[in-house]
Order: sequence, then C-alpha cells, then structure tokens
Amino acid sequence: MNKRDAINEILLSLNELPLDVSDAVEDIGIAVIVDKELDIAKKKILAQGWFFNKMTRTLYPNTSGYIVIPESFLSVDGGDNETTLMVRDWKLFDKAAMSYLFEEPKECIVTEDIVFDDLPFHAANYVVQTASLQAYINIIGNSEDIQLRASAVQLAKIEALRDNANNVDGNILAATYASNLLDRTGL
Repeated sequence: MNKRDAINEILLSLNELPLDVSDAVEDIGIAVIVDKELDIAKKKILAQGWFFNKMTRTLYPNTSGYIVIPESFLSVDGGDNETTLMVRDWKLFDKAAMSYLFEEPKECIVTEDIVFDDLPFHAANYVVQTASLQAYINIIGNSEDIQLRASAVQLAKIEALRDNANNVDGNILAATYASNLLDRTGL
C-alpha cells in the first residue's frame, strides 16, 4: 500500500471523494489533515519497534567525538541493562560519564522511522486504521461510529502484532540472560 492509497482510503471512510491522479494532497484541505494524521499515527506506531524497523547498529563518533543521531531514528537503546546511553539534543549521551564525547563506536539498538510506502502490509493497515479513527474523531466526531472504528483499529493492531511475531526470532536461548541461566558450571 502506498501513501496516496492510504490517504484515499481514509478520505473514503470520511465520506469524502478520493484524490484523482491529477490532485495534489497540498491542494485539498481535508487531504492535508489526513496526511498529517497518517504521519502522526505512523510515528507513534513505529516508535513501538517492530521486526522491520528495530535493529542493532554500530554508531560511530565524528571527528569531534560526538555520536550524532540521525533524525530518522525514533529511539536509541544501549542494548543491555548496564548501558547508560541515551539521546540528548540529537547526540548520544553517556549518563555514567556525564559526557557526549566518545572515543569508541557504540553498538545500540535503534528504532528507525521509515517511509510509509516501505511498511509491510499489516503495519501499514494498522497505521491507516489508527489515522482514520483519529481523523474521524477530529473532523466528524460522531460518537456512535467511534466504537466501531476503534474495533477496526484493534483488529488491525492484532494482525500487525501477529505479523511481527511471525517475523521475529523468538529463540530465547540465544539471549544472553538465558545462556547465563543455562551455564551451571559457575565459571
């Protein structure tokens, strides 16, 4: 599903005409609102971290010693419970050292914002249903239909979570804490 199709789907759910091939989103007021709601819903949903946008990356300091975080990263995690890394002012910050300066690269788990057109189908549908509900509440506000639309969002969320579970490596024995539990030698 591409973003224009998503905007048209939401417009139709609001009883509005879809965009023609020649229509620009910026030229139609309600399409601009729908586009913004789609962007907001996408960021909120992607920030949860899914199989397609959460990965381990090595982040390198620049020549000044700062590790600058790209704007496409929604979150950065040090990767383990003992790491004290966080993002401040779009730079990596070490809370233990109270410093922005790094001499070595740092391996972190990042959650990345990706363009709508690259979303897997179920995730895109979840974003569309969420944005559709929010647009409906903001534009029309008919409380009788909100529950029905909220049910569609929950169904889309379940499908997206199922798709995520099917694509994540669920081997807990590969995790560090599990290997420590299984190592009974004490060495």
